Amino acid sequence: MILVTGSTGNVGREVVQRLAGKNIPVRALSRNQPESRKNGTVEWVKGNFNDADSLSRAMLGVDKVVLISPAHPDMVEHQTAVIDAAKAAGVKHIVKLSGLGAGADAPIQLPRLHYEIELKILASGIAHTFVRPNLFMQVLLGSAGSISTDGAIYAPAGDGAISFTDVNDIADVIVCALTQPGHEESIYEITGPAALTYEQVAETIGKALNKPVNYIAVSPEDARDSMLSSGMDKWLVTAFLELFSIYRAGYGAAALSDTIKQVTGHTANNFSAFAESHKSFFNELNEA
Repeated sequence: MILVTGSTGNVGREVVQRLAGKNIPVRALSRNQPESRKNGTVEWVKGNFNDADSLSRAMLGVDKVVLISPAHPDMVEHQTAVIDAAKAAGVKHIVKLSGLGAGADAPIQLPRLHYEIELKILASGIAHTFVRPNLFMQVLLGSAGSISTDGAIYAPAGDGAISFTDVNDIADVIVCALTQPGHEESIYEITGPAALTYEQVAETIGKALNKPVNYIAVSPEDARDSMLSSGMDKWLVTAFLELFSIYRAGYGAAALSDTIKQVTGHTANNFSAFAESHKSFFNELNEA
């Protein structure tokens, strides 16, 4: 049995679907799901990172865990609770969704937190696989509204290039690590095949939609005000702005897509293909 935390998020949802498609028993943990619901080989269970008992129940009969949780000021505590429950239950392998550049000396907070969690997994003695992707291509779906209304993408990215990574490729790497031998004690840093500026991203989406789409660079200060006024959590706003500060400085441009092919056997998805495959999403908003 494989337990997937964060099972309704971008990556977790895709991992659950892929495991179910292989008829592999999977338990999907979510704080918003009913206490128990069975769907094919997928068992949905309700659980909370702050409820040790719910995590212990979720671990019954589990031998592998996919460790995913949202960026959050308590993410170290949340994921440590899962690690502790996994160790107590005798779990054999944890595949953790981490972040590109995770390390003690990372220039911003989020990859340092991921690294702190990685160290806790190492200390647990449980076999590990750390999957460290760059920024998801799917974050651009959050700009669908402004693309529809203004023909524009707004971001504090400057002219920094980013090797965006498709969530589908991330999920494929995780599933391979779970279902194929030889991925234990491994770290996979993965990206898309090319680094693109937001201007290039806007142009690519425009070509897919057959309409002009422009990139409007906004200042970090204006981005902060906009996110806070929308109700976004202050800690998350700070983490977001930190992330884009290193992208503006050129730290997001490394292209490490060969790892995806080495693990999965297929090439990494490129941004043009992503934009084409999401045309209907953008067009639905445009027609609404």
